[in-house]
Amino acid sequence: MNIIIQGKKDQRTPDAFIEKKVATLSRYCASVKDMVVEVAHDHHHKKGNVARVELTAHVICHGNLPLRAEKIASDIREALDGAVETMKHLLVAHKDKECRVDRAAVRRASGKE
Repeated sequence: MNIIIQGKKDQRTPDAFIEKKVATLSRYCASVKDMVVEVAHDHHHKKGNVARVELTAHVICHGNLPLRAEKIASDIREALDGAVETMKHLLVAHKDKECRVDRAAVRRASGKE
């Protein structure tokens, strides 16, 4: 899995920390080709200065399906943890769908229907 980190260099946390957190997602789905991490500091009109982290996973199946998770929090590390947790749930759900057996197709193939 390739990890691509985007964002302004002066506003980011160390790349090693981001890569360490995002690399843990590879154990949930092996068909992830690229993981794009976008880190930004924004100004929200009610919350003030906030950190935004977007994760986009390009999954190799059925036309390079993208999965996205976004989290906004007061701290970059908190936003990264939330986005990684959301992406973990998306990858597990995708893996379950991908590995699910179509029982009707199995019956038709075996000649029992």
